[in-house]
Amino acid sequence: MTRRAILYLLAGLIMSGCVRLPSPGQPVTYHVLTDPGPIVPAPRTLAGTLLVREMDAPGLYQASNPVFSRSPGTRTYYQFARWSEPPAKRLTWLIRQRLEAARAFEVVSPLGGGVRGDYQLNTRLVDFYHDASMPPGVALLIVEAELVRRSDARLIARRMFVGQAPAATHDAQGATDAMGRAANQVIDDLALWLPQAAAGEGR
Repeated sequence: MTRRAILYLLAGLIMSGCVRLPSPGQPVTYHVLTDPGPIVPAPRTLAGTLLVREMDAPGLYQASNPVFSRSPGTRTYYQFARWSEPPAKRLTWLIRQRLEAARAFEVVSPLGGGVRGDYQLNTRLVDFYHDASMPPGVALLIVEAELVRRSDARLIARRMFVGQAPAATHDAQGATDAMGRAANQVIDDLALWLPQAAAGEGR
């Protein structure tokens, strides 16, 4: 069959509806992690400066794509969804803002900002994904946190925080909304725990 005949055949198939042309690419949607609160003032403001180190994260979570799982032990990126910035970086900022708003310490500052600190908060993003194995699924966030006294590098306290929230819909929008609520749970718990851990150190 000649090239011209092939072109005529394809044209006929397209006209008859047997062949579909590729559809335009689906646009990427950007999602923003937010912390709506509640902002509960600390019972008292602790003397001293808390330095907040940027959250550590495994390679999977250094990308900006939200993550989901359909079976145990697997993780996959949402193809057409993005976080406005990598989740560990955003979570660090949200935690720092919450602690500042609650007035848990006299000063809360990022590590590396040239400020001398009394305490240091280290965090690690252990897992942050949409468990979609049973639609519409559940969002899960696990963060490990430790409080360190900087004068002698002593570990004061360590705790694992877990946030879970059901997704309303089985898609990226439902997933990211639920992941935001799970993040809010973790920030709530961390903001309550941290000043208590520092005060219990007996300083």
